[in-house]
Amino acid sequence: MQQFFSNMKSVICSGINANNVNINGKTYTVPNGSSITIEGDKVTIGSQTVCIEDKIINITVMGDVGTAMSTSGQIKVTGNSGNIQSTSGNVSVEGNTGSINTVSGSVKVSGKVEGNISTVSGSFSL
Repeated sequence: MQQFFSNMKSVICSGINANNVNINGKTYTVPNGSSITIEGDKVTIGSQTVCIEDKIINITVMGDVGTAMSTSGQIKVTGNSGNIQSTSGNVSVEGNTGSINTVSGSVKVSGKVEGNISTVSGSFSL
């Protein structure tokens, strides 16, 4: 995970199956199967690139996501997710999920956990 985060400054999500993704309060329409990559202040959603100046990136996927990784900021999924990793930020999944790993952040899952949940400094609720 450290090698991945040394190359990636904020967030990556792949396998998105949702109509919309909200990033720091702004909603973007995304085609199914898209990926979101955030490097520095450049956010690429599928083939669309936008700029975000905030250092903390909060993402809400309004639907399902295959995987999500974040160094700083909250990840919320209103549907199902695969595996999620977060260095510093809360994770919330309203549906079923694979494994969730956080270093510093709370985890909340409303559905079934099909993997493991681990947090170094945070709480979790199922």
